[in-house]
Amino acid sequence: MKIVFTFLFTLLFLGNAIAQKEKETLFAIWNTTKLQDSTRFAEMSELIQNHYLFTKTDSALVLGKQMLDLAQQKKIVKFEIEANILLAKVYFELGEFDHGEDIYSKGLELAKTSKDSVLYAEKLFGFGYLYKQYEDYTNAFKTLQKSQKLYRALGDGENEGWSIVHQGFIYRDLGDYKESEKYHLEHLQLSEKHDIKQSISAAYGNLGEIYHKLGDLPKSIQHWEKAIRLSKEIGLEQYANVGTGKLVEIYIIENQFAVATTYLNEYIAVTEKFPVPKYEPDFLMKIQLWKCQIEYGFKNYTKALKECEECLKSNKITNWHLESALFKSLYQVNKKLNRHATALDYFEKYQFAFDDEKKDKARTEIQSIVFHNQLVADSIAQAQEKELLNVTYEEGLRKKNNERNLFLIIGLVVLLAAIAYFVISRRLAATERKRNKEINQLKNALFTNITHEFRTPLTVIKGMTGVIKSKLDSNQNDDLEDSLEIIDRNSDGLLHLINEMLDLAKIESGTMELNLVQVDIIPFVKYLTQSFHSLAKEKDINFSVHSDLAHLEMDLDVNKFTAIITNLLSNAIKFTSKHGEILVHIEKVTIRNTDFVEIKVKDNGFGISKEELLHIFDKFYQVDNTSSKIQKGTGIGLALVKEFVELMNGSIEVKSKLGKRSVFSIKIPITNNAVLTDGSELVSVSSVFKAKIEPSQSEINPSIDSSDESRPLLLIVEDNRDVAHYVKTCLMGNFQILHAPNGAIGIDMALEHIPDIIISDVMMPEKDGFEVCEHLKTNELTDHIPIIMLTAKATFEDRLAGLSLGADAYLTKPFEKAELLTRIDQLILLRKKMLSKFEKTGLKRLLNKNIKTSESKFLDKIIREIHDNIIQSEFGPVQLALQLHLSESQLYRKLKATSGKSTAVFIRSIRLQKAKELIQTTAKTISEIAYDVGFNDPSYFSRAFKEEFGLAPSALSK
Repeated sequence: MKIVFTFLFTLLFLGNAIAQKEKETLFAIWNTTKLQDSTRFAEMSELIQNHYLFTKTDSALVLGKQMLDLAQQKKIVKFEIEANILLAKVYFELGEFDHGEDIYSKGLELAKTSKDSVLYAEKLFGFGYLYKQYEDYTNAFKTLQKSQKLYRALGDGENEGWSIVHQGFIYRDLGDYKESEKYHLEHLQLSEKHDIKQSISAAYGNLGEIYHKLGDLPKSIQHWEKAIRLSKEIGLEQYANVGTGKLVEIYIIENQFAVATTYLNEYIAVTEKFPVPKYEPDFLMKIQLWKCQIEYGFKNYTKALKECEECLKSNKITNWHLESALFKSLYQVNKKLNRHATALDYFEKYQFAFDDEKKDKARTEIQSIVFHNQLVADSIAQAQEKELLNVTYEEGLRKKNNERNLFLIIGLVVLLAAIAYFVISRRLAATERKRNKEINQLKNALFTNITHEFRTPLTVIKGMTGVIKSKLDSNQNDDLEDSLEIIDRNSDGLLHLINEMLDLAKIESGTMELNLVQVDIIPFVKYLTQSFHSLAKEKDINFSVHSDLAHLEMDLDVNKFTAIITNLLSNAIKFTSKHGEILVHIEKVTIRNTDFVEIKVKDNGFGISKEELLHIFDKFYQVDNTSSKIQKGTGIGLALVKEFVELMNGSIEVKSKLGKRSVFSIKIPITNNAVLTDGSELVSVSSVFKAKIEPSQSEINPSIDSSDESRPLLLIVEDNRDVAHYVKTCLMGNFQILHAPNGAIGIDMALEHIPDIIISDVMMPEKDGFEVCEHLKTNELTDHIPIIMLTAKATFEDRLAGLSLGADAYLTKPFEKAELLTRIDQLILLRKKMLSKFEKTGLKRLLNKNIKTSESKFLDKIIREIHDNIIQSEFGPVQLALQLHLSESQLYRKLKATSGKSTAVFIRSIRLQKAKELIQTTAKTISEIAYDVGFNDPSYFSRAFKEEFGLAPSALSK
């Protein structure tokens, strides 16, 4: 494991550095029995730690055991402690952490029993530092807290500060920079209190690093300058230079290349004074990379290339762990010098290195979660332990005071009461925690869903605005009306969502009021339902409205009633399958001498379970079953329906059977107190429909635009018509485009057409984007296809889920057109590069049975099928497809994507490869071999052979 030496670490051990000796000399001293034991043990410790610990762990283990045996024989506790600790470090490096902990604990216990508090504190700190080195952050943090308390009790402010700082380093390593800042500020305050210049300098440097991580570059520069100035004042020029190097990096990031050059020259001048800069083992490569970046900034691309290539040579020797920055610079420089092939090669290396860094970051984030959860768990455990001790103490006291049976019985009753209280309290607390957890889950669901509801229309609005600007700049006025209509429709959707949320807030605050007018409700309901007929027809749903009355005048709040009807109808259509039925029934009923209008919305859709029915009208609640994927939402609609109905003194109920039907029934009392209206102003509410009714999916053309079949085939899997239209607009002219309106259709179309690339939404009906990705990446027909996940779900967990299922890229809505095109270009270029390499070496590798990838396995299966039928001249693409249970087009596109060859050419290549093998290993004639591999015409065989291998078959013949 690599150990990263920090600025603080070097300062800590500056005063205790031991002159390094050759390991042969150290070993000789260890074996010289005449020398003092202290000298022998010191040299042995140096030998293990500096020569064997990280390079020859087996040797370190043997020597460490020898050291422990001798210490025990000599009965020198100090050396036994040191030997145990050295052995523990070796076991940690070997990955045997439990064994290492046991041995270090033995050394620690010996230090404790020796009653040398200073020694014990030193080894306790070392234990915490060891845990941190090997990323056991929880144990490191707890151990360093103990060493901090002990050093404080000893009055050792300096080492108390180091314990604090390393706790800050743990938060820094876990990416929690704000929390890390608190510890470094505490260290600075403590160091200034004790006037420890060296520690003050370190604190400023560490804060400079934290502010750099937080993106506050001016503050970072300020603190680094203080650290540099103070280090120089106390004669630590080497370590001041660490800060100088950091300023070089910062000013390069800020594109202030002249200032960066000044600091770089200072950095180089200091490094030249110290031939072995232990504080910066990679100093030479850093200098070379910085020179490359600065020359690139000054547009001196040739000089930049020279420095980068020198850095690359050094990197190959030392395996520098920051190689992504180097590959990125090599890519940029070569690109500027028009060395496109080389630039692409370095871009791929940069991408792989960057992906590794992202994986490390993801791992660190997971470690951070585990670390924080463990600290919380420890805190709870300590509180419970304390509570248990208190209860035990009280019980003992009670028993002591109860001398007779009567008192024992009373004590028992009290104890039982206490236990009952404790149990009830725990249950109440558990119930409260569960309720808080449910509330948090609801909040998270709300924010996730609202994020999606906002991001999706914003993607369309932002994207189509860019399209319109582009067309206006190029004086293309075609389709502007359609683009404006799309923007208008999505703006209405956003406005409607905001209005729903505001209405909900008004209801909760008690400020919502009714605006009643007297209308004829029968024609009004029929008017509201008209806009749903076309949507129902699209899904082949039989939609009908039936009323027992021709007219019924009553008081209504038009806007709220419209929201009620449109929510119920849109839900009914969304959750009803094709060829289903929806009926709206209106009638007048009398209950307890009060007249009501009753409106029922019946469907034979997916239905709702009994458990879900209890929560169907809860705010932000969504039915959690597979059918809910039919439609995304915020969980606001039905909550508003119930609130609006009750605001009009009505009631709503729902009856449903899972998988069968649902019936929503609303009853509103009939009154005639408001002003009568003729209904003309009701037409204005039609804007609600645009927000509630999604555009027709049938308008999207699912067929392939085959005007240029040489273009790559791209599949868009997206349930939102407008988003799909925008993506298609971005890519039109460069691709043949297919569109699937949901995940299930997307999988079917991908398997049928084998596209070159797929862009898929995540939140979709029937099958979501994660299911699409998982299905296609585990199917041998489609596992090679790059998939870009396009979604409004922007959390780290969502990205991690998508990437873990094999997604090649993850774009968050709203996205820029240039970002989408760049991602696609990168994936296609990478695919072409891999294909080019395979065309040169892939087939030969397969024939040698060196199979590693899923694509190679698929091709090997095809090759074996061809070999089994190689003598049959009539065996061609049709027969091969039948043998593999694929269509000809599926086989053609998969082969073309993975080998670069058509089916017929691939079969011919395998025949010729076999012929080449027979020519080299048998004594058969060329004609005999031609017939053996399925060629009926030896002359044609010879021409094909020469075309494939560049020489005639006779040239290979023995």
